[in-house]
Amino acid sequence: MAIDATSVSGAAVSGGAGAPRIRAFARAPLAEGALVPGPRDPNVVRASEVQQAVAEVARALEGQGPVALILPDGVARTVLLEVPGGVDAREFARYRITPGLPYAPEEALVDVLPVGGGRVLAAAVRRSVIEGYETAAASLDIERLDLSPLAAISAMAAEARGTASSVDVILGDRALSLAAWHGGVLRVFRNRLRDGGEGEPRWLAREVDRTAALAGNGGPPRLRVVGPGATALLRALAESGRVGEPGWRVEGTLPVEAADLPWLGAALA
Repeated sequence: MAIDATSVSGAAVSGGAGAPRIRAFARAPLAEGALVPGPRDPNVVRASEVQQAVAEVARALEGQGPVALILPDGVARTVLLEVPGGVDAREFARYRITPGLPYAPEEALVDVLPVGGGRVLAAAVRRSVIEGYETAAASLDIERLDLSPLAAISAMAAEARGTASSVDVILGDRALSLAAWHGGVLRVFRNRLRDGGEGEPRWLAREVDRTAALAGNGGPPRLRVVGPGATALLRALAESGRVGEPGWRVEGTLPVEAADLPWLGAALA
């Protein structure tokens, strides 16, 4: 189940023999201002509305099993780190990431996602921010918490991409992340607030090129996009001559495009 500024959405996923599949999907809208993703202040502004949306999605999915709760982009400080040999990655991440936080270091919960080559994506989230989401989803059997951009990266990184340059764009309702790969290694990871206007495709194309350049890429990279608005964004980029593709597709029928769900790839991994 994923919570973001405009909605709560979720999928019931079954495994067993063969590839995992989506058994059911549900979404409940949130009114503007009910939840405002951010790294510092409480995100859940109108708790009863968010709790109602969570309960509505849970009922629609008829889920009795454990739930992975996905938090939106924009709530964490996320950095790409190269971890020295023999050093605990999480402790190294805490040492590197907490001094620059806008709150006391002891308030930070830090986790890491290994991305190969001795590198990790380290994310720090304020404890009180997480508690707000946990309270909103208190009716669920929460097995684990994850961050939408890291869930997306974990799935997109699993696809063999060779040594060609590529940039993955993970959209959230309010924020987005860009990950640049070069030589098969994640070189750059950046967070940005979404532009949200008619000029967002042009702005994002420039951000993709800037991210690729920081990774050492000298030409147009392969571009993959997931998250809310991904399908419309890819269409707009294509109209301007920019080639991109959805980060994933699924077989079967969904009421929305699979690429518009930034957490879906991780659910099916």
